[in-house]
Amino acid sequence: MSWYFFEPIFYLKPKILYFHTVSISFVRNDILLLSKHFEVKTFSFRPSKKILTPFVFIKQFFYLLFNLRGTSIVISQFAGYHSFLPNLFAVITKKISLIILGGTECVSFPSINYGNFNRHLLGLFTKWSLILAKHLSPVHESLVLSDYTYTDDDFQKQGYNYFCPNIKTPHTIIRYGYDPTQFFKTKDSNNTNSFITVGQMNAPNFYRKGADLIFEMAKRFPTCTFTIVGNTSKMKYTSVPPNVTLIPFVPYEELKDYYSAHKFYFQLSICEGFPSAICEAMLCECIPIGSDVAAIPEIIGDTGYLLKKRDENELEKLIIQALSSKKENLGLKARERIIERYPPEEREKLVNLINKLISDNN
Repeated sequence: MSWYFFEPIFYLKPKILYFHTVSISFVRNDILLLSKHFEVKTFSFRPSKKILTPFVFIKQFFYLLFNLRGTSIVISQFAGYHSFLPNLFAVITKKISLIILGGTECVSFPSINYGNFNRHLLGLFTKWSLILAKHLSPVHESLVLSDYTYTDDDFQKQGYNYFCPNIKTPHTIIRYGYDPTQFFKTKDSNNTNSFITVGQMNAPNFYRKGADLIFEMAKRFPTCTFTIVGNTSKMKYTSVPPNVTLIPFVPYEELKDYYSAHKFYFQLSICEGFPSAICEAMLCECIPIGSDVAAIPEIIGDTGYLLKKRDENELEKLIIQALSSKKENLGLKARERIIERYPPEEREKLVNLINKLISDNN
């Protein structure tokens, strides 16, 4: 007589410790995606004041001490102060660590005081993190090493390999993906001469995101309307053109209505990584007008207009050209480009990379 004993088999998801500094859309989307495949525990490194940063370090130290056991991989969204201890602990305990690189940690723009490598101490913590990490995942090739020609006031090379040429950490480029069922045209715009941009408006971003150019274009095109979504109470303006509308932050799910109410989308940043807002706007059939920076030319392709140099007169020429374009055809073409090149499945490559890193370490 044979006896068979059946024991329940429980599948435990691999555990991830995920460190970030801000809870913005692509961070939330990554956490949501990873949570489908892994047990994800998050830590937000966000001191309310700079003077409190050492206390957040202490808090992070003990968080790692009590949570690292049983962890399969440590992930940092961006590199900086917050990524140093997680990657150091990972090396000491022989865990896998991955840093997702989004932009600011790979650049330096002294003219606008922007980028991790523009600040000595932050640059050191960034460099140490990149060296300690087992693997890097930039969202675009330009963050590794690229030429920069949009402005003449800063380094003509950008990317972490330019500022840290001795880093040999392997990397895998994984772009963001966008859901066309989440962003789509919800209405027909009554104003064919309407422009919109989305981004947090504060003193540094006003220039970095190109809002100053938008204000100038509003003066030159008084019959057009310009909308900036993401205005903050801290931002003070000397004057606002009458055809510029400033809107505070709106819920993420409502952005498609704002995009759909406009014909053109501005992404006039001095520096970027792989900007999501322009992709979301293009899914809503906005015609993109963007700066020749990082991933923006690749995103726009032949569906919009590219500003090669940060020059008001050149931008004016682009707008004149854009206003005379066949808007409906370009808007549909812009949507199709994002659907074809950056589908939601694109970001699934991050899951595949994590699984491979975990498997190779076992």
